[in-house]
Amino acid sequence: MPPIAIQSINLVNNHITVLFDQRWFQEDITTLRQLLFHNVSNLCIKEIIIGADLENIRFHWLETEFIINFDYYSQSCWFDTQDPHSLAETPALFNLLTQNNERYV
Repeated sequence: MPPIAIQSINLVNNHITVLFDQRWFQEDITTLRQLLFHNVSNLCIKEIIIGADLENIRFHWLETEFIINFDYYSQSCWFDTQDPHSLAETPALFNLLTQNNERYV
């Protein structure tokens, strides 16, 4: 099987969602996280919570806090913010996540 790639990253109403080009498993989440954060510098992972079918990674970036969520059963990936300041920085994070790739909208 070829490596998993990002199919699209979307920003709608200050919410970032991610689709991958093939089905992934919970054990792929570390690789998916590395793929997403490739262009994001100064990122500090604060907490990783692993559940039966859901993994949440809380991270600090440029004085903001976000959580990236991976839900294996629904094959969903999305970002949540922790406060209004972080919500305001969502477009900047989206721009870094989508840097150098025209497939993102």
